[in-house]
Amino acid sequence: MARRPLESTKTEQLEMACRTQGVPLTIQRRVVLETLAARDDHPTADDVWEAVRLRMPDVSRTTAYRALDTLVRLGLAVKICHPGSSARYDAKTRRHHHLVCVHCERVLDIDVPALDKLALPNDKSFEVTDYSVQFRGVCAACRRARGQRKEES
Repeated sequence: MARRPLESTKTEQLEMACRTQGVPLTIQRRVVLETLAARDDHPTADDVWEAVRLRMPDVSRTTAYRALDTLVRLGLAVKICHPGSSARYDAKTRRHHHLVCVHCERVLDIDVPALDKLALPNDKSFEVTDYSVQFRGVCAACRRARGQRKEES
């Protein structure tokens, strides 16, 4: 299977980050990162673990979860949290924003340059280092499904 450029770049970033941070570079961390970088659907930790198991059948859920946590700590992945849903992971670490479906919990990237220029709060008691905007609503697939159910009633 040929590597996508994002995967190669992320793998190189992992090697550099592990070297500079003194974190062991394990095959499990590499495979978890490659798996995450190949996806754009903002998978849960279980989704990543299940995909990693296709390449490494013996990898434990705990190992996959710890690898994800390490990748987030190293700045190679982002953990996306929203109320009432499982945490999602994303290998895109540049600032970007999301649309979150309140029905199916699908998370979609949205590129709105104006959102990158929001004025940050100037509060001496809290230092804002980054931000991400999440819009909650209903995705097109869920709207269609709701419309079909209304018609069936």
